[in-house]
This record gives sequence, structure tokens and C-alpha cells, in this order.
Amino acid sequence: MRRLVAATLISSLALSACGGGLSLTDYAGELESAVTEMNGRLDELDAELSETGDLEEIKEYARARVAARYAFVAVLDELVPPTEASELHVAAEDIMGRLADAEAALADYVDELEPETDVGDLWGTPLGIAARAADKESVELCIAAQSELDTTERRDLAEVPWIPPELKEVVVVAFGCIAEER
Repeated sequence: MRRLVAATLISSLALSACGGGLSLTDYAGELESAVTEMNGRLDELDAELSETGDLEEIKEYARARVAARYAFVAVLDELVPPTEASELHVAAEDIMGRLADAEAALADYVDELEPETDVGDLWGTPLGIAARAADKESVELCIAAQSELDTTERRDLAEVPWIPPELKEVVVVAFGCIAEER
């Protein structure tokens, strides 16, 4: 999977930019802002969740996570990527949509629990496992995208006249893909 994502990103970023709305730099900046906002909200929710196992608190936590995920998906839906990032964008829309849907299914399950129910390990349920698997995919895509965009920083193409200016862009982003590294 990781090789497929990396290959897709490499090929999509190697394409020349013809048409499209945003430059690669602007697109990456918009994407970085949206990722940072979503990750910040998720980190905040994780920090606020107490270990009491209070069902109402867990329900609110699950609903807030879903809202953060779908807010990010909405930003992706509105962003118009430059040509060289279109495959990356489509992959991100797919993976993030599936992740939001998986967390929504888990939140629906939690919402249906009765107050006297022992919640237990929700991430260990089939719905929780599906959500974690989708999250793992999104982290893999995030890392591959970060890596591919960072390669633009290492290229020295300023003095190569035959390369179009849009392929000379240097893009630096900090997506914060891994929670423990944010």
C-alpha cells in the first residue's frame, strides 16, 4: 500500500501544471492549514477525554471527532488542486471520506448504547478496528504526501530554463501526520 501511495504521489507531482486554480505552493498551504486544524481539534478532544468511562462524555467525544473529520472532508471537497497534485487530492478525498464514514459508524454505535452499558474498549470493536484501519491509511498517505512535497525543497532548478516555473516551486509543509510527533 505504501509503495502504491508513494508511486501515485511521485507520478502526480511529476506532471506539469497546466491550468488549475491554485499553485502547488498555495494548494499545499491550504491543505497544511486544514490538516493542522483537524489534527489540533482531534488532539484537543483526546486530551479532554477523561478515563472515567462516562457514556455521555464518550458520546460527545465521538460526535466531535466525526465533526472534525467531516469538516476536513468538506475543505478537501472545496479545494481545487493544481494538476500536479490531482491524483494526491483524489486519494486524500477517498481515504479521508472513508475514515470520516468509519468514525461516524462508530459514533452511531456509541449513540445507541444504553446508559447502564459497560462501554469497554470501543476501538477494539469491529467498528473501532475499521476506523483505526482507515486512520492508519490516512497516516500513510499523509506521510507519503509530506515526503513527496518535501522533495521539492531539495531540488535546485532555478537555473534550468527549459523547466516550466510551476515545476520549480519549492513546497515546504508540516502536516503533523503522527500524533506523537506533533
